[in-house]
Amino acid sequence: MKTQYSLFDTLLEPVFIVNSTGKVVYCNEPAALICEHSVRKISRGMQFNDLLTFSEPIDGLDRLTQVTDPTPYKELTFKNPSGQTGKVQITLQPITNESQESHWIIFVRDVTLEERLQKKYRAELEQKEDFILALQKAQAELEQYSKNLEKMVAERTAQISHLNRLMKALLDSLGQGFFVFDPRGLCLEVSSKACETTLEGNPQGKMIWEVLKLSDNKIEGFKKWMTTLFSEMLPFEDLAPLGPTDYPHNKGLNISLEYFPLRGDHGQIDGVVVVATDITSLVEARRQAESEKEHAKLIINMIRSKNEMGRFVRESQTILKDLRTLITVSNDEWNLDAIFRHLHTLKGGAALFSVGKMAESCHHAETRLAEYKQARDASKANLLKSQCHAVELQFQKFITETREVFGPNILSDHRLLEITVTDLNTLLDKLQFSPQAKNIVENNFSHLLFEPIKNFFIPYKEVALQVAEKENKIIRSIEFKNEMIPVVPEIYGPLFATFVHAFRNSVDHGIETPDVRRQHEKPEGGKITVTFEHQDLPSPTLRISVHDDGAGVNPQKIRNRLEKNGIKTDNESDQDVIQHLFDSQFSTKDKVTETSGRGVGLDAIKHEALLLGGSARIESFLGAGSTLIVEVPYLTRIQTTKAA
Repeated sequence: MKTQYSLFDTLLEPVFIVNSTGKVVYCNEPAALICEHSVRKISRGMQFNDLLTFSEPIDGLDRLTQVTDPTPYKELTFKNPSGQTGKVQITLQPITNESQESHWIIFVRDVTLEERLQKKYRAELEQKEDFILALQKAQAELEQYSKNLEKMVAERTAQISHLNRLMKALLDSLGQGFFVFDPRGLCLEVSSKACETTLEGNPQGKMIWEVLKLSDNKIEGFKKWMTTLFSEMLPFEDLAPLGPTDYPHNKGLNISLEYFPLRGDHGQIDGVVVVATDITSLVEARRQAESEKEHAKLIINMIRSKNEMGRFVRESQTILKDLRTLITVSNDEWNLDAIFRHLHTLKGGAALFSVGKMAESCHHAETRLAEYKQARDASKANLLKSQCHAVELQFQKFITETREVFGPNILSDHRLLEITVTDLNTLLDKLQFSPQAKNIVENNFSHLLFEPIKNFFIPYKEVALQVAEKENKIIRSIEFKNEMIPVVPEIYGPLFATFVHAFRNSVDHGIETPDVRRQHEKPEGGKITVTFEHQDLPSPTLRISVHDDGAGVNPQKIRNRLEKNGIKTDNESDQDVIQHLFDSQFSTKDKVTETSGRGVGLDAIKHEALLLGGSARIESFLGAGSTLIVEVPYLTRIQTTKAA
């Protein structure tokens, strides 16, 4: 038969209706009361056997589909979830719902039900009586409160008005901009007068992204950040720094932004306070301090490495002269690769000796050259020429400022040697009294032309450490082997100057960050080993190897980059592909930084090696590091022209 289960709602006896699996599809209030669960929870499909524990099995409950007629009442004892016990009489009876599904009614006669219901209703009645008393008391208080309401409202309004004026005066007295935005991004009426200066206007009634002048492509991301902020998916303190940290002021002021939560009575975030602070003077002070720090490094380098600084000056003069010649011709005839090499080498040397403004000027010139390559028009060419002139001006300014430290000889075209008066007198005595003056000159003067090769490479330790600090990497050691090999600076100076790029590359491209090295069971700090070798056979050769124990070069990454540039490498081995790192302006970096990305460093090294009649190559294996190997003839006589 068809039936409406709600008919059982009015019964005082517990009624359960189960399906063929024993799951409860309906129960009335008395049934829920005896089971100490809610009707809703039980009717969502709880198993009848999980609700109560009976003293013995209920006939037919384990074979419901076979129960086609009402079963006789059977008296049993039961225990509910809280441990209370009682006696009930139970019967099963089949029933069909409106959808013609077979269900079974379980009628339960509980002799303890009346007592339970009485307790329940008595407790409810007591609660209602307490509530009535509370209402009566509240009514009396309300009547008393209403008598003085008008007076209290006036007093409270005056207090609030006074507090608002006080808060406004307090905010306006501060030099910082304060305002509040709500979860919609709307800026509220509370703001300080300083907003007109720091944020160039009153933010009230505007959307927060309009006040902060966010570009269209950043607004959507800001809204997602704002939604996450108000929902507090993560702690406010962790999310706040991810918002915009500065305001783009039209007058060039440096405005920093900070965010603080404005919480309601229940601890939820109702608004966000934005504090805009003018830190222009602080930024300028930091910039000035950094400039003074760089100048201090420059002075230290002058005192500690006078000869090396002199070489830098002489080599820079030569490079600037060549650069001036390169850009004098029509821009259609410019040798862009040579210009790149000169600028990059000048920047490396300037950074090495802490000539910061010159290094910065070189970096800007490289950027101008990159822009010219993309659009080779006259305006871009003029910008590049102007920036190259700016590099030379910075160099001349550096010479002028440091002339007092080095003296007038800093501009000498030749390397100056120092000899004590005692040594000179001894030498003159030998020349005066010995018939073999020629041999004495060769044996006593020739060595004055040489310097240990280490003198040229020791300063690059500082370069590697500076790059490591910028890239959050660690260098545990930089080791030199056979560093006392004598060389003539005038022959190898230009080549040695380009090795600044090798040290930069070892740190920037080769050595991994500490966490990556730990994952590969390597020491946190990387190691750079520089080996110098002098071989006489088959011909006098100078070999320089710079090895790092970093990640090595990935040939596939180079193949992909070359393929993108339209260069096929199908017939080249991995080691052959790696040599493309020497290609002019080739770089594996996607972004240009002050450290790398121009693709000029290795090109400059190979260029100078070839001018000496030598070669340069890279040996690298993934995970085992990389080695730059440069081989050039070992020369001891200064030549008037370089080898072709």
